[in-house]
Amino acid sequence: MQANSSITKPSLSRRAFWDIDLARLDFDRYPEFTIIRAMERGTLDDIREIIRYYGRNRVRSIVTNSERLLPRAAVISRRLFHLHNSDFKCFTAKPQATNYSMF
Repeated sequence: MQANSSITKPSLSRRAFWDIDLARLDFDRYPEFTIIRAMERGTLDDIREIIRYYGRNRVRSIVTNSERLLPRAAVISRRLFHLHNSDFKCFTAKPQATNYSMF
């Protein structure tokens, strides 16, 4: 599902997107990246812009289904969307071992 093309692109700060050329970022192609980055590292204005562009339901869905999330994003999401830790996939999924060897 793509964002409404008649809605203007979000105006985001360089705080969260210091390493990205915002003029070239395709917001419709990379909603997960954009939403998670804004929630984890953006200003409150960035978060408002993301919600305005994608809608509350889509932002909530992407944040709760993320496999990894910085604590700041979880705290903000819990307050904005009235969630509990049990609503987040990153808190309820069993961690997988990533640094093991067969030898």
